[in-house]
Amino acid sequence: MVDEFVAWLPTIGPIGVLIAVILFVIAYPERTEKISGWLLGLFNFGIKKLRQRSIKSTIQGRISTFARSMNEQVNGIMPYNVRLNFVKDIERTKLDPDKQIVIVRIRDNVDDDRNLVNSMMAFCSVGIVPQSRQFLPEPMNAAIDATMTRKLLNELKHYTALEYLYKEVLAEGRDDFIEQRNEFCRIFDDLDESGLFTRVVLEEMRDFGARIVTRFPRDWHSEEAVQFVKYVHAVATREPGQDMQEVGHRSYYISTAFVFIGSIETMIDGGEGPYLSHIRRLRTNGYRRAYLAARGGSRVDPFRLSSSSASINMARQVAQSIQRDGIGTIKRTMQYYMPDIMGNERRQILIEIDLS
Repeated sequence: MVDEFVAWLPTIGPIGVLIAVILFVIAYPERTEKISGWLLGLFNFGIKKLRQRSIKSTIQGRISTFARSMNEQVNGIMPYNVRLNFVKDIERTKLDPDKQIVIVRIRDNVDDDRNLVNSMMAFCSVGIVPQSRQFLPEPMNAAIDATMTRKLLNELKHYTALEYLYKEVLAEGRDDFIEQRNEFCRIFDDLDESGLFTRVVLEEMRDFGARIVTRFPRDWHSEEAVQFVKYVHAVATREPGQDMQEVGHRSYYISTAFVFIGSIETMIDGGEGPYLSHIRRLRTNGYRRAYLAARGGSRVDPFRLSSSSASINMARQVAQSIQRDGIGTIKRTMQYYMPDIMGNERRQILIEIDLS
């Protein structure tokens, strides 16, 4: 009967078809329900796939663009892209090293805040300094993930997602773990504010992991990383002109020191001599790496010129002399703006010197 009805429809015109469909609905309600259910299911399936594709493309684009910008700042700290897959019951994250991607599996949820935050947190756990993760304490790993997720959300100005991160994601866990993680978060926040989190700490963590990747993780590996982070934090939070209690951080795998160039008296009385002598001592004492750090004028200074900062010029001169005299090798020169203690954005230079 139904087959005969369907075959008859094309012969009666559009209005006839409409009347015939109405009569069919009245005569065969149970069959109509089955057909409509199938059609609605097909429609919803198509809409779901389109929605999932939109969600995936948006989040993947945001995270991969952010990762690429961080990796351009310091090569190797975020070397992968991300790919999202939706699942019903299992949420896992894995690395596909051949394709250089991190595969993040998340639940199908239209909540943009939840999707973005959970995807980024899962990606960070595998995609940031992957060489080092097994050698770092878990609270520090969690703080790295939270800090980089916060950086992404701030860059996107996605403040409702930040609220979800703070109030829900970071509120979960044991009290002692949360306390330790939050302490590292506060340290990393200070380091990020000074421009040293990605440029120094994550680079050192990358190289730290590369040096010991074949070793079995030990507690003292974690402690070495923690002590280095505390040293760089002391550098980032020191008052201008304040002497550091530690010349640098020297341990078995991480051996790094900062050299601050900015004392007018030193530059006038000794020129580059005192700085070169200090660098030589660092090398003699076994330091592998040094950072020449100097600060210039304010971004809003209308009289600021590229050559107007004596400290920055001296840093460049010292670096060239280090390389010329065979004391060390210039690896990177980084220039950026960061706020001082008064909130004024000032030009910074950080020159990385290899002393090994």
